[in-house]
Amino acid sequence: MNKIILYHIDNPLFNQWKAFTLEHYAEDTGPDEHVKIYVTHVGLYMNEDVVMCKAFPTTLKGPVMEWFTSLPPYSIDCFNTLPHLFTTQFVGSCPHQATPLSLLNARQEKEKTLRAFIDCFEKVALQMKNLTQEMMLQCMALALKHGIFVDNVCLRPPTIMHELKLRATYYI
Repeated sequence: MNKIILYHIDNPLFNQWKAFTLEHYAEDTGPDEHVKIYVTHVGLYMNEDVVMCKAFPTTLKGPVMEWFTSLPPYSIDCFNTLPHLFTTQFVGSCPHQATPLSLLNARQEKEKTLRAFIDCFEKVALQMKNLTQEMMLQCMALALKHGIFVDNVCLRPPTIMHELKLRATYYI
């Protein structure tokens, strides 16, 4: 059952199309992220609207594929419609967005090494949108366990995270 109207494509890239390796979407990541990865990957080959629509379901599996195959015939008129329907349907599977409170809740426990804490802290920070270096450094200073490293950070506050990490290597 076709979901879009097919058009003849006479494109040398299309004729040389090879199956690409892309993880299937199965509601374990955000739908927006999946669409961005898909568009970026397929964009390496071409940006033909019909091909973008026809290749998209090859990146789905399980209940997500069931959703796609249950769409009414000809309900997708162009590729812009497909990501809209997809992200609207699976918006609930978006990963939890980290906030500045998430950084403040990350604490260096007594038994956690400085290196392990910095790695953990950075993973949380990467999930945040619009996080400034200043905010990140302030949260880090508040989250560090008391000791000579945090004293150094408070006496001479670093201006960028890279500087803090360089100083931390001395204490690690």
